[in-house]
Amino acid sequence: MADVVTDLNTNSEQNANEMTEEIQETNTNSTTLVQNKNTILIEKDGIYHNQLKEIENKEKLLLTRSRMLQIAQDRNSYKTKVLYTLMAILVVILIINLIIWAMRGKRGGNSSNK
Repeated sequence: MADVVTDLNTNSEQNANEMTEEIQETNTNSTTLVQNKNTILIEKDGIYHNQLKEIENKEKLLLTRSRMLQIAQDRNSYKTKVLYTLMAILVVILIINLIIWAMRGKRGGNSSNK
């Protein structure tokens, strides 16, 4: 009977040792998987931050170009206004000259008829 108890005790110790080794192996595998996943997540986070910085830089560039376009449009608008103003002045001068010419023509015509 003592042999049976000793055999059972030895089997129990072996089973306990085997289970402990399996648990340690599973724990090691789980730890390795978690570390690998963590490394992948850190890399993806770095990529995300780089993409976010690139988007911010492109937004700044877009705003800069938009402002440059607005300035160019303002300059063109100013030049157009100046051009129209000069044309209006020339037309007014032409009309004044025509009126003066017509008035002289009437005065000249009246004095020649008398």
